[in-house]
Amino acid sequence: MKITRRAALRQCLIITVGAALIPSCMQDKSKPAIALKHLKLDGDEEKLVTEVCETIIPATDTPGAKDTFTHLFVLRMVDDMYPKEEQDQFVKGMKEFDKLSEKKYDKSFVEASPAQREELLANIINNDTNDVSADVAAFLKTMKKLTVQGYMSSKYYLSNVRVYKLVPGKFYGCIPVTSLSEKGPSI
Repeated sequence: MKITRRAALRQCLIITVGAALIPSCMQDKSKPAIALKHLKLDGDEEKLVTEVCETIIPATDTPGAKDTFTHLFVLRMVDDMYPKEEQDQFVKGMKEFDKLSEKKYDKSFVEASPAQREELLANIINNDTNDVSADVAAFLKTMKKLTVQGYMSSKYYLSNVRVYKLVPGKFYGCIPVTSLSEKGPSI
């Protein structure tokens, strides 16, 4: 059987593309949406942060934290602005938080129902559970603070809820200005 040059090149191209794609198909952990310098998170841990943000500010008739990408703000702030010790405490608290959810509901926080998520967060924030470590409490405190900050600085919030005005007053050029001496003292 004779192989033409065109067929040989086609087979080499198929083998090369296959060899390049196989490693990407073999990965078991998903990658996070943004590259972080200091935090080492996988896609599942990013999803946990996303769902915690969404539980804190859920979507109703307005977009929630997930829709405004608040979880990316939280991760970026922890990665860029927090010292190494607090970053380590954040990651450790996040992992312990997920274990706490598995212990209580026999499923991870991401797989839990919205009611279970709210109950778990409320119990931890109100200190109703005794088996909460300082790392979990610090994780949730940081998450709550940064989620609210990120949502309130999102494009949706600043353009639809609390409309940001670069210059708060309007200039009316046709109105005469009166001097202070005509009005009298303001005290």
